[in-house]
Amino acid sequence: MITILGEDLDYDKSLSMKMATGMGGGMGRWGTVCGVVTGGAMALGFCYGRTKAEEKEQRDKTYTKVQEMVRQFDREFGAVQCRDLIHLNLMDPADRKKFDELGLRKKCSGFVARNVENVRKILKEK
Repeated sequence: MITILGEDLDYDKSLSMKMATGMGGGMGRWGTVCGVVTGGAMALGFCYGRTKAEEKEQRDKTYTKVQEMVRQFDREFGAVQCRDLIHLNLMDPADRKKFDELGLRKKCSGFVARNVENVRKILKEK
């Protein structure tokens, strides 16, 4: 997610891939907020975010854009939590095996593709 949007926002793809490594599986397989959602928030922060703590306008604008993205993702997929999206516990080796057997990586790729579209629309709003 963050690496795909890096092409749009002109930041280093390999660095963003490295930074995003722990986001998969709802942050390191924990099953919480989907890495696609987290990556979208990072991309929006890159574009709209603040560079100093006192830049409250940039913070508030970023929060508004992130909330828009999260609402859209939740509306389209019914959840933002990884475990609720794939109905597996990726901390469990047996469920990780099921993830592969069921081809759920393709489902996750669909989340990525759709959220990239949504974030690109939000970015065009500037």
